[in-house]
Amino acid sequence: MGIRIPLAELALVENMLNTIPFMKSVTRAEIQELAYQLTRRTFRKDEIIIKQGEPGTLFYIISKGKVKVVKEKFFKKTQLAELGAGSFFGEMALIEDFPRTATIVGEEAGEMYTLSHEAFESVLLNNPQVKELIMHEAEDRKKRNQALEA
Repeated sequence: MGIRIPLAELALVENMLNTIPFMKSVTRAEIQELAYQLTRRTFRKDEIIIKQGEPGTLFYIISKGKVKVVKEKFFKKTQLAELGAGSFFGEMALIEDFPRTATIVGEEAGEMYTLSHEAFESVLLNNPQVKELIMHEAEDRKKRNQALEA
């Protein structure tokens, strides 16, 4: 369960958002709006954050700790990536309206921020430059994942 970000924390969250590459195309006002809509939550080592095949409802940004991205196919598990602070995930299911393509598991305890599908669309996908950068990142991830699965 997450908690809304206290006002005192908003400046820290805005700084974190500014470190994400696609956020460079977002206006300061959009970043402030985005920061206000984020929810902070913690995760534990070995906690399943996203389960492959489930519907996607949230976008995630890691602020502390690490997660691993695992794909299951025919009873075989393949680790596709390890993500740490400043990394994001969950965009593919939100963009394409498909079920989650991989399972995300806490590699170590940490903290992340989540953004609802509605806020993700209204703030990020309504900005054409940001949408293009996110789509490009999603395509790159798909290609890397397919190469690892082969």
